[in-house]
Amino acid sequence: MDTKKDRIRITGNYTDGNSDDIHAAIDGLNHFTKNWCMNVKQTTESNDLVFRCHECPFSGGRGFCHCLVKSFAYYHDDEYTRSVDFGAMGAE
Repeated sequence: MDTKKDRIRITGNYTDGNSDDIHAAIDGLNHFTKNWCMNVKQTTESNDLVFRCHECPFSGGRGFCHCLVKSFAYYHDDEYTRSVDFGAMGAE
């Protein structure tokens, strides 16, 4: 059965504005760590760094030292990560 939904799915533009740009992907991860990994409210209130590693699905199950986001970024684009002070957590 040919429905309008099926035609849209088959003929739709799946890459609408996307690209295979590893720098853009790593930049997005950099923003993610600086806007989610660090608990900005608690850090401001306590005047000490507070992170959400204990609730993060990207911790690899081992906490801060095994951040899968940072591991991915450094493995795929080490030059970029060194040039922008990648992540809210500081250097590995």
